[in-house]
Amino acid sequence: MFTAGLVKERVLTDKSFLPKLALSVLFFLFLTFLAGRFYVVVNKDVYPGVHMVMEFVGIIVAVCSSLMSWYDYKYKHELRVLILCLTFGGVALIEFAHAVSYLGMPDFITPNSVNKASTYWIIFNLLLSSGLVAAVFCGSKVKKVGQVTLLLTSFSLATLVLIVAVALFLPVLPPMYNPVAGSQTQIKVILEYVVIFLLLLAAAKLLQKKQVAKQEYYLCLALVLGALSEVAFTFYSNAYDVYNLLGHVFKVFSYAFIFKALSDEAVGMLYETNSKLTEQRELLAHANRQLQEQDRLKDEFLANTNHELRTPLSAIIAFTELLMDPAAGELNDLQKDYLNEINDSGKELLVRINGFLDLSKIAAGKTVVYKEEFLVAEFIEDIVRRMAPLFQNKGVVLETIPCPGGIKVLADKDKAGQVLTNLMSNALKFTSPNGIVIVEAGLEEAADSVNISVKDSGIGIDERDLEKIFNPFYQVDGAASRNFGGTGIGLTLAKKLVELNGGNITVSSRRSQGSVFTFTLPVAGRDILGEVF
Repeated sequence: MFTAGLVKERVLTDKSFLPKLALSVLFFLFLTFLAGRFYVVVNKDVYPGVHMVMEFVGIIVAVCSSLMSWYDYKYKHELRVLILCLTFGGVALIEFAHAVSYLGMPDFITPNSVNKASTYWIIFNLLLSSGLVAAVFCGSKVKKVGQVTLLLTSFSLATLVLIVAVALFLPVLPPMYNPVAGSQTQIKVILEYVVIFLLLLAAAKLLQKKQVAKQEYYLCLALVLGALSEVAFTFYSNAYDVYNLLGHVFKVFSYAFIFKALSDEAVGMLYETNSKLTEQRELLAHANRQLQEQDRLKDEFLANTNHELRTPLSAIIAFTELLMDPAAGELNDLQKDYLNEINDSGKELLVRINGFLDLSKIAAGKTVVYKEEFLVAEFIEDIVRRMAPLFQNKGVVLETIPCPGGIKVLADKDKAGQVLTNLMSNALKFTSPNGIVIVEAGLEEAADSVNISVKDSGIGIDERDLEKIFNPFYQVDGAASRNFGGTGIGLTLAKKLVELNGGNITVSSRRSQGSVFTFTLPVAGRDILGEVF
């Protein structure tokens, strides 16, 4: 697991930063010394091929650095990264023009010459050094630039225009190479020193930091190597000598170290992102554990509270029924009405408390399911007979279409009855007088379960709410809650009871067009079970 401290430790260098940098610089200085010690002029037939390979390696690295900086900017919006993206994009284009302008290559726009190649060379090195200085001095400044893609496209087009302009107007530009003397001009050497100064300035800025990251070490080494590359180019007296070759080698190494710096920064960002994701995942897991514990305590509280409430409430109902018994004494009509209201309200409250208690038991895994075989037709007839007076009192027509006699299911009869009673009560609640409710049963096509449906002509449900109505405490809208009452757990409890019996429950409905609730029970033919869930 990566923490923020570990990420920081990965990217920071140790105390040997300066000695390692010094040793690296001394090694490349030694190579420069050897080039002077064993000065040679490379064969003109060999040099163009070697030069082309090194140039295209540099171009590829520049393109990759530009793309990596581009994606880095999209993630961090650091100004220095955007500058690097533009710089390396322009450098790749101009360096390509430099590579194909050498003698021995097909003419690029205008006839090729050493002066033409040298002009492109000094231009892209000035661009590179200026861009690196700007990037280093920007530090970690964040600036979100709008239309970045347009900016990159415009900069690329401007670079292409510059390339064409240099080729066309080369005769009027200050010469970078004297073909008569066979050496670079004084202005070319001066511009090389300008590039060296800019690169060393950027390196000095990096060395001022008290703590240098690993990627900054590679960037610093790249800057110093770039400066050494330019030093080698101030020494060469022939376009094909060893100093020219060494300068190109140093330039390739400089690009490689810049690419390494950008890669390490990208890896550091990846470690940091993974670290944050890991921390957030642990926090989320901890929060989930707390929620699960709170949910368990809530279920236990509801189960205990509902149990404690049910006992005195049952006593209230029992005593109201005793008071209504003529043996307890004569009551006037008003007193009887009051007691009837108390008794009805108590029974309604007891039904709701029992619902909460059943739901809490299921959530706590303490519900016992006793499965038995029973006839579907008789089961529906019993429930309908018990519920019929309620429908008559409201003026709602109740019809039944039972399945053929003899079909049995294997389920907990009491819990299945609780489900059907709940669905019929809901249908009655949301159906206006003179409406109709139909209870129907039939075998599924596979004949391994029985469908029991309750269809009503009530207010219906919006299609967008159909997936939510089985969620605990969910009610379609506030108006329905106020007009029809309820706690929002009836359908949740029905769904869980059906699933405990090995079935499922579905609903189809549209606003103002009624609803159809259908649940299934497995057909008998398996062993009778007693299961605890």
